[in-house]
Amino acid sequence: MKNTDYVVYYRASTERQEDGLGLDAQKTAIERFISNYGGKITKEVKEIISGSSSLRLGFNEALDYAKQTGATLLVHRIDRLSRSGFMTIALLEEQKVPFIEADAPNDSTFSKNIKFLVAKEEREKLQSRVTDALAEIKSKIKEKGFHISKSGNRITSLGNPQNLSSDGRARSIETRRVKALSNPNNKRAYGMVKMLSEKTLKQTADFLNDNGFPTSTGKSFTPMAVSNLKKLYS
Repeated sequence: MKNTDYVVYYRASTERQEDGLGLDAQKTAIERFISNYGGKITKEVKEIISGSSSLRLGFNEALDYAKQTGATLLVHRIDRLSRSGFMTIALLEEQKVPFIEADAPNDSTFSKNIKFLVAKEEREKLQSRVTDALAEIKSKIKEKGFHISKSGNRITSLGNPQNLSSDGRARSIETRRVKALSNPNNKRAYGMVKMLSEKTLKQTADFLNDNGFPTSTGKSFTPMAVSNLKKLYS
């Protein structure tokens, strides 16, 4: 990899994404990759847009540059490219553009394809799950005046939490749970956890850490963190 030219593609959903996938965090990962493996960055493209959006001007710019110059497309993680599964895989193959994931540079093509599919499947499932959960909560609040969460808390609205009230604390807990369900790190890791269902918690944690799957806060997985992740989506 030492003599490879790279076009780097950065993508965040918001200007201040705070889940370990912001532009600064991605840039740090890319710099670490270049330091460890060598190579030269000949172009950088940054884009603030949802991964599910079909209007990807920045991605197309990076792809065109790679095709024209023979540079390798370099990203922090595969889900920075897209969550469209085979559509993205087919496009990269059609354009004959190689790409590398800075967090897992030695992944095989098979592993990359699996990650694309996992990202797409989890995005679709989580969108539906979160929407259904919020709809159910709102329906119960409208019908009965309250909703009882899984942890036994009584929720009377989904507005801003009132920190000193029990209802406020309950709403805060429910809000954090919904946020955790939609966290891209959690979704990405859980997709792989399901495929490793026969492994022990420690074996699963080791696999996630060895293959660039961080926790929701960007840390390494422990057996307890794997267990909590399973409970979150159960």
